[in-house]
Amino acid sequence: MAGSKVKIWVGLGAYVLASGAGTALAQTSDADYSLHGKHGVQMAQAATHGGHGGEGGEGGEGGEGGEAGESQALSGLSKEQAYLANISMIRGHLNVGNELYAAGKTNDALPHFLHPVEELYGELKEVMDEKKVPAFKSDLDKLSGMVKRKVPAQQVQEQTEVVLTRLTEATSVIPANTLSDPAFALPVVVGVLRTVTDEYTEAFEGDTIANPVEYQDSLGFARVANAMVELMTPALTTKDADAANQLREQMNTLLTTWPAVTPAKKAVRSASEVSALVSRIEFATARLR
Repeated sequence: MAGSKVKIWVGLGAYVLASGAGTALAQTSDADYSLHGKHGVQMAQAATHGGHGGEGGEGGEGGEGGEAGESQALSGLSKEQAYLANISMIRGHLNVGNELYAAGKTNDALPHFLHPVEELYGELKEVMDEKKVPAFKSDLDKLSGMVKRKVPAQQVQEQTEVVLTRLTEATSVIPANTLSDPAFALPVVVGVLRTVTDEYTEAFEGDTIANPVEYQDSLGFARVANAMVELMTPALTTKDADAANQLREQMNTLLTTWPAVTPAKKAVRSASEVSALVSRIEFATARLR
């Protein structure tokens, strides 16, 4: 599974901890995309930066459906596509969680370390059981426990890298030729971005952002969707350069929605504007599948 054909997925580990402002994929070499590659040693240098509904709870039995309606956001995806979308959203939670924690915002960071178990892990179980993926809930629990105890940021980063290795292993059960196929991968991106829209909408009360956790969820998910697009861009450009360029432009515009991990009350964009941008991105991906 290691190698350039699957770096769309396994390279996201390096991205998760190396993302700084959230607008660009970390610049890592192909060596960093190996199955147990560098998941984020750049975090210490790069980072300066509430609960959901549903039946979540311990073990995530309600899944990210509590995360502003992911069941609708991922509707139409195959079982394996939804599995990878949920893995991607765990990465998104860890991205913003580590950024907040490294900035000393330990209380703000905690929900993003709890939600992978409370809302997402249960959504992985069917595919994990079918494909004999080793359980890694204990690794997630250990990570959230460290955050609760407010251990030094370096220790949180190290345990995050353990979790990212588990996520990479969980991804590796999908065949390489499937992972590298835009017809498979791009709908996963769209599913994650639809969840971005849902989360961003939930952050608002009236015209102001009142729920920072939902804002941060949408940011983390958008970052990981962007990382997937970045890693696919060379292949997509070969397929249709104009459509690939439009996709990149729309993604770059979308990412300006979140100028910082901590939101200002005055939003850069309304929820409806973000929804429209995601719709345009979805349209661009349709030409590339």
